[in-house]
Amino acid sequence: MAAEAECLVEEKTAKNESLRSTLQKEEFVSIGLKTALTLEEEKKKEAKLKVVELEVQLAKSVSEVAAQAIEEFKTSFEMKDLNIAFSQKAFIKGFELWQSGPEVSRTSS
Repeated sequence: MAAEAECLVEEKTAKNESLRSTLQKEEFVSIGLKTALTLEEEKKKEAKLKVVELEVQLAKSVSEVAAQAIEEFKTSFEMKDLNIAFSQKAFIKGFELWQSGPEVSRTSS
Protein backbone atom coordinates (compact mmCIF):
# COMPACT_ATOMS: atom_id res chain seq x y z
CA MET A 1 0.00 0.00 0.00
CA ALA A 2 2.83 2.37 0.77
CA ALA A 3 4.30 1.65 -2.65
CA GLU A 4 0.96 2.42 -4.29
CA ALA A 5 0.68 5.65 -2.33
CA GLU A 6 4.24 6.60 -3.24
CA CYS A 7 3.55 5.82 -6.91
CA LEU A 8 0.35 7.87 -6.78
CA VAL A 9 2.20 10.79 -5.16
CA GLU A 10 4.88 10.61 -7.88
CA GLU A 11 2.20 10.59 -10.60
CA LYS A 12 0.43 13.55 -9.06
CA THR A 13 3.72 15.39 -8.62
CA ALA A 14 4.66 14.77 -12.25
CA LYS A 15 1.18 15.86 -13.40
CA ASN A 16 1.42 18.93 -11.16
CA GLU A 17 4.84 19.84 -12.64
CA SER A 18 3.50 19.35 -16.14
CA LEU A 19 0.52 21.61 -15.40
CA ARG A 20 2.82 24.23 -13.84
CA SER A 21 5.05 24.15 -16.91
CA THR A 22 2.02 24.51 -19.19
CA LEU A 23 0.70 27.37 -17.05
CA GLN A 24 4.06 29.18 -17.21
CA LYS A 25 4.15 28.81 -21.00
CA GLU A 26 0.58 30.15 -21.24
CA GLU A 27 1.46 33.07 -18.97
CA PHE A 28 4.51 33.82 -21.12
CA VAL A 29 2.37 33.73 -24.28
CA SER A 30 -0.25 35.91 -22.59
CA ILE A 31 2.38 38.49 -21.61
CA GLY A 32 3.72 38.48 -25.17
CA LEU A 33 0.25 38.99 -26.60
CA LYS A 34 -0.50 41.81 -24.15
CA THR A 35 2.77 43.49 -25.09
CA ALA A 36 2.01 43.14 -28.79
CA LEU A 37 -1.50 44.53 -28.24
CA THR A 38 -0.12 47.48 -26.28
CA LEU A 39 2.38 48.23 -29.06
CA GLU A 40 -0.37 48.04 -31.69
CA GLU A 41 -2.56 50.40 -29.63
CA GLU A 42 0.34 52.85 -29.34
CA LYS A 43 0.94 52.67 -33.10
CA LYS A 44 -2.76 53.27 -33.68
CA LYS A 45 -2.71 56.32 -31.38
CA GLU A 46 0.37 57.67 -33.14
CA ALA A 47 -1.28 57.14 -36.53
CA LYS A 48 -4.44 58.95 -35.39
CA LEU A 49 -2.33 61.81 -34.07
CA LYS A 50 -0.45 62.00 -37.38
CA VAL A 51 -3.76 62.06 -39.27
CA VAL A 52 -5.00 64.92 -37.11
CA GLU A 53 -1.74 66.82 -37.63
CA LEU A 54 -1.98 66.31 -41.40
CA GLU A 55 -5.62 67.42 -41.41
CA VAL A 56 -4.66 70.60 -39.54
CA GLN A 57 -1.77 71.19 -41.93
CA LEU A 58 -4.06 70.61 -44.92
CA ALA A 59 -6.68 73.01 -43.57
CA LYS A 60 -3.99 75.61 -42.98
CA SER A 61 -2.59 75.14 -46.50
CA VAL A 62 -6.05 75.38 -48.05
CA SER A 63 -6.71 78.54 -46.05
CA GLU A 64 -3.41 80.07 -47.16
CA VAL A 65 -4.04 79.19 -50.80
CA ALA A 66 -7.56 80.62 -50.60
CA ALA A 67 -6.24 83.84 -49.05
CA GLN A 68 -3.57 84.09 -51.75
CA ALA A 69 -6.15 83.50 -54.50
CA ILE A 70 -8.38 86.21 -53.04
CA GLU A 71 -5.46 88.64 -52.90
CA GLU A 72 -4.51 87.85 -56.49
CA PHE A 73 -8.13 88.30 -57.54
CA LYS A 74 -8.29 91.67 -55.77
CA THR A 75 -5.00 92.68 -57.33
CA SER A 76 -6.25 91.81 -60.80
CA PHE A 77 -9.27 94.06 -60.27
CA GLU A 78 -7.03 96.79 -58.87
CA MET A 79 -4.79 96.53 -61.94
CA LYS A 80 -7.81 96.72 -64.23
CA ASP A 81 -9.03 99.79 -62.34
CA LEU A 82 -5.58 101.39 -62.57
CA ASN A 83 -5.37 100.64 -66.29
CA ILE A 84 -8.84 102.07 -66.86
CA ALA A 85 -8.01 105.20 -64.85
CA PHE A 86 -4.72 105.65 -66.73
CA SER A 87 -6.44 105.15 -70.09
CA GLN A 88 -9.12 107.67 -69.16
CA LYS A 89 -6.53 110.23 -68.10
CA ALA A 90 -4.49 109.63 -71.24
CA PHE A 91 -7.59 109.98 -73.41
CA ILE A 92 -8.66 113.18 -71.65
CA LYS A 93 -5.16 114.63 -71.93
CA GLY A 94 -4.98 113.68 -75.61
CA PHE A 95 -8.40 115.19 -76.20
CA GLU A 96 -7.38 118.37 -74.38
CA LEU A 97 -4.20 118.57 -76.45
CA TRP A 98 -6.18 118.01 -79.62
CA GLN A 99 -8.63 120.75 -78.69
CA SER A 100 -5.91 123.18 -77.78
CA GLY A 101 -3.76 122.16 -80.76
CA PRO A 102 -5.48 124.29 -83.41
CA GLU A 103 -5.65 127.27 -81.05
CA VAL A 104 -1.94 127.08 -80.43
CA SER A 105 -1.22 126.98 -84.15
CA ARG A 106 -3.71 129.84 -84.76
CA THR A 107 -2.14 132.06 -82.16
CA SER A 108 1.39 131.36 -83.26
CA SER A 109 0.64 132.16 -86.93
